[in-house]
Amino acid sequence: MPRQASGDTLDHSAYVQLKDMILNKQFESGKLIIQNQLTELLGVSRTPLRKAMAELEMEGYLIRTPKGWYVKEFSLEDMISVFELRAVLEGLACRLAVANLERADFAYMRALFQHAYEELDAKGSGDYYAADKKFHRLIVMKSDNAYVIKTVESFNIIETSLTQGLYRSPHETYLEHMEMISALEAGDGDRAEELMRSHIRGAIDKLKAGIVSGSLEIFR
Repeated sequence: MPRQASGDTLDHSAYVQLKDMILNKQFESGKLIIQNQLTELLGVSRTPLRKAMAELEMEGYLIRTPKGWYVKEFSLEDMISVFELRAVLEGLACRLAVANLERADFAYMRALFQHAYEELDAKGSGDYYAADKKFHRLIVMKSDNAYVIKTVESFNIIETSLTQGLYRSPHETYLEHMEMISALEAGDGDRAEELMRSHIRGAIDKLKAGIVSGSLEIFR
């Protein structure tokens, strides 16, 4: 007989799949989620689906109402709050990571951005933004601080800010990344923290400027 997946495995599978669908904008913000359709699509029963939805509600992705579940619409204030939290947490992570980063890490980080930046004209910006995510995640993990890591992972801060917010142009951020890597390699944790905070807050300035000018469509 085929082995049945455990309840925990099904719960986690439903959570991961549903979160990916939200992050990939497969649901329209403010539109009711039809649970019967999701159980068929995800291949799970209503129990693991409801557990997954409850967890995503706690993380701020879903809203539960008497009528059902909806994907949360992020306001400008929400996005500013997310970026501010990123600035503080990742700034701290930078300072702490100095003690744990090795020579190979610096070479890896530089290569990530250099390769993606050189391929911008040929391949577009997709590889650069993928490199950006890898860089930020590496810094957080190298902080070796369980509370920083747990907070960032639990609330999916990086994913939320990058998928619900905006990407700054690689031409704006490439040198900022190189400066951060140099500060980390020099063992200057305070400088690295300052640069990371400034780097992330640059997105807040762009958010505000885009809203004021009407040139930036953030919420999709």
